[in-house]
Amino acid sequence: MNEQETTSRTFRNELLRSVPAGVLDTLGSTFGMLVAVRVFEAGKLAKSTFLSATSGGLIASLFVVPLLLRTRSTVTKIAARVQFIAAAFFVLPALMPEKEAVFIIGSSMGLFFFALQVPLQTQIYRLNYPEETRGKLFALTATTRSFAAAVAGLAGGWLLGWKLHSYVWLLWAFAVASAVSGFWTYGLPAMPWQMPEGSQSRLLSSWRWVREDRDFRTLLISWMIMGIGNLVSWSLLVEFLANEKHGHSLPTETVVWITGVVPVVFRVVFTYPWGLLYDRVNFFAVRASLNVVFALASLFYYCGGGLPWWVAGMALFGIGNAGGNVTWSLWVTKLAPKHAVAEYMSVHSFLTGVRGIIAPYLAFAMIDCMSFPSIGIVCSIMVFSASGFIVARARGSDPRTSHRLVPGAAPPDEEWRERL
Repeated sequence: MNEQETTSRTFRNELLRSVPAGVLDTLGSTFGMLVAVRVFEAGKLAKSTFLSATSGGLIASLFVVPLLLRTRSTVTKIAARVQFIAAAFFVLPALMPEKEAVFIIGSSMGLFFFALQVPLQTQIYRLNYPEETRGKLFALTATTRSFAAAVAGLAGGWLLGWKLHSYVWLLWAFAVASAVSGFWTYGLPAMPWQMPEGSQSRLLSSWRWVREDRDFRTLLISWMIMGIGNLVSWSLLVEFLANEKHGHSLPTETVVWITGVVPVVFRVVFTYPWGLLYDRVNFFAVRASLNVVFALASLFYYCGGGLPWWVAGMALFGIGNAGGNVTWSLWVTKLAPKHAVAEYMSVHSFLTGVRGIIAPYLAFAMIDCMSFPSIGIVCSIMVFSASGFIVARARGSDPRTSHRLVPGAAPPDEEWRERL
């Protein structure tokens, strides 16, 4: 299979996979918390556990690359298998929908395993998509994924509004979606992935890149500052509108429309433009701009006070998520040598998981001692400060290595390491 055929087949399978993946996105963003709050009246520990499940998978993904090297399997097969395992866990709450513990554990473990394949998917994009159009191709599939999530959100919102306990059908939909996603991943071209002779395969060997690559280290620090602020804000979106303890108890379908549909619609519209910007604009500038959008989203949503402000805030979250999805998934392909993309991404995913574990527990702890407007201000300050950190680093970048972030730059080669 030549390079053009590989790109075409990868794009086709990823386009088809984006539909079930979009359906599954609604579990972690909206429906899981709605079921936890409205059906089971779950406590803070259960809700925090559910919200941190994907982050736990991202943390564990740090060990997936060494596992791949030891098993000598292909990237696509391991990425598919963990999605099949996720589907098996999603089946459990569908079979026993009345049990809160089964719902929390089964759904959480499903999200955990589905997240394990993230670094492997990024390695696939690096191997199978050309550098000059990687952002655009990813953005097209991400737009389809967002559209599928919007449709699933509307359908699920109508279903729960019609009869709350019909959520069991949603649980089956999530299990099927994970299995179908795994099927299309399994069919991706398995391009040769040659690690240089003497490459390390210890469980923590990926961390050496943090020490050796200053730009990578800088962006990880910035992403951690921004991520904690953004994830604290994100963790409370449904809680803010659905729990009467906080002064709002909107109808279920209204909560779904505001938190599940509005951001996804804007994500659909803005994903492709962000993909083009990723291909054509310096990455530092793209990332700093996204941070400003996220900061404004938190201020609008939690400090505005009223339906227009909530909708505007969620629209900004959708715009930010459109670009955030592109940059989060692809930025390491600009920095890493071809063979090390999965290792770079596993470190990035691990740290994303760490802040994702911390953020929900921190968010629910903050509710006890702060008002929601105060939480919104604190979160926005953290996100703004991350932009300042990026700008300061961009001005002091080493020209010998910073060219990697310039649009159209050649991917790092083996001699790149000597320039660090």
